[in-house]
Amino acid sequence: MIKNQSVFSDKKIYWAIIALFSVFYIRGLFTIIYGTDATIYASLSAEMIETNNWLQIFHKGNDYLDKPPLHFWLSGGSFLLFGVNSFAYKLPSFLFTILGSYSTFRLGKTLYNKEIGKLASLLFYCSFAVILINQDVRTDTILVGIVVFSLWQLIDYVQTNKWIHLIAGFVGIGLAMLAKGPIGLMVPVLALGIHFLIKREWKNIFKWQWLVGIAVTCAVISPMVWGLYTQFDLQPTKEFNLASGMEGKGTSGLKFYFWDQSFGRITGSNKEWKNDSSIFFFVHTFIWSFLPWSILGLLGLFKKMKDTVLSIRKHEFYMLGAIVIPFLAMSKSQFQLPHYIYVFFPMWFILAGWYLVKLSENSIWYSILRWVHIVLNFALILISGLTLVFLFPSKSLFIWIPILIGIISLSYLYKKTKGKQQLIITTSVAFGVLMFVFSFHFLPSVLKYDAPYQAAIKSKELQINKIFSNNVQSLAFDVYSDVKVEYKNIYTLQDLADQGTYIFVKESELKGILETYEEKTLLEFKHHSATNLSLKFLLKDSREQTLEKFYLVEI
Repeated sequence: MIKNQSVFSDKKIYWAIIALFSVFYIRGLFTIIYGTDATIYASLSAEMIETNNWLQIFHKGNDYLDKPPLHFWLSGGSFLLFGVNSFAYKLPSFLFTILGSYSTFRLGKTLYNKEIGKLASLLFYCSFAVILINQDVRTDTILVGIVVFSLWQLIDYVQTNKWIHLIAGFVGIGLAMLAKGPIGLMVPVLALGIHFLIKREWKNIFKWQWLVGIAVTCAVISPMVWGLYTQFDLQPTKEFNLASGMEGKGTSGLKFYFWDQSFGRITGSNKEWKNDSSIFFFVHTFIWSFLPWSILGLLGLFKKMKDTVLSIRKHEFYMLGAIVIPFLAMSKSQFQLPHYIYVFFPMWFILAGWYLVKLSENSIWYSILRWVHIVLNFALILISGLTLVFLFPSKSLFIWIPILIGIISLSYLYKKTKGKQQLIITTSVAFGVLMFVFSFHFLPSVLKYDAPYQAAIKSKELQINKIFSNNVQSLAFDVYSDVKVEYKNIYTLQDLADQGTYIFVKESELKGILETYEEKTLLEFKHHSATNLSLKFLLKDSREQTLEKFYLVEI
């Protein structure tokens, strides 16, 4: 155990930072659902409660296999309670973020001490990656919270031999597998397995109680397994197309879930999932997504690796097993997206907290870290100002007054605080300024260019009864309007015979539509993806050139 060294001498400051960042999470609950993945998941969840089919997953009447069902079950259940809206869709994921933050605290306390646990939990809660996945909610938000919970419970079981921790840990693994697939199993297994092997804890490896845990996990995932089996494996002649790109007949739902979706991407056996990302993709992803604690995280990881090599017996290997091996495996994957590595961020935050508590304020590394964070804080404030002046100019006092208060508070805190507490508090405030701009100004400004959402709101105002589309982005209508879009690749005269029928199309499709059908009303909406921003779009002088046009056409 590391001697308890207080980073926060005043608990009120700690909770004040938590309260500040809670504002951004609450704001995110009411931000619209944007991005292709999130709108698909919300539309699918709404369809699930309409059809009351919770085991076999369909979307627009078509078989859906790409993701396990937990996210859809939770969002669908929330829709039943609160209605189909952004808040209901995002609430379950936010609750799992709270679980993740608390579990990070408890795991850090179990492995090291309470101070490290508290600090790791704060770093987790006040990080860009975690805030971002609560804005753009996908399956990873739930996965992150469950995985660190299960790892905390299993390590507590190893240390106490209490059955409650064993059962809770394997329930967590089952839920993690229901959230994202086998990755929910692999991170805890690698964390414990690597530690046991290196420390030669053979008794822990061959505990018969693990068989009970495996049975618990199997029971948890059994509804999903049965659904996949009956929907796909029992129907070998079924022909369908999947969003994943797989097509044909005889697709095994169980094989896709247990192999193709995860391991197939790493081994290359899944030919459908490929992009052009390099082996270093997750290195630069870590740097921006772990902000503002990126340097602290890297130093913590390198220090832990160095210490464990020099003195294997004195150190735990749980955190390295949960980070290094999965990171290397994912870097080898042929299909990479930034949020894939967020699953082991809680453990990385624990190493960051461990490093800072352990670090002497008299060391050269602390001096370097302090000056790096001073420069970082200046950069965070500068980016906030540039956003408000040049990217999306604002004259709103609602935006500027909190920013000025934050800057004044930052100057005051540099004078009144010292040491590690100063580093954490000032960085949190500077990053809080940027997150305020991001949550209350930048993202709302970007989402003004979400054409499907704007069109859905307009269709509700006009009380439109029927809309045809062949574009997946039209799924925003399923959440934000009273009309369910009918998806067809070809529109026939019979389809459009009813009075008041509309078509939602891209500009590239508009010419052919107008040549075939007589147009009565033509509404234009400008669009840019909020999940794939470009510098050209961010610069206001060149923004117009990047916008795609969508049209709501009455035939």
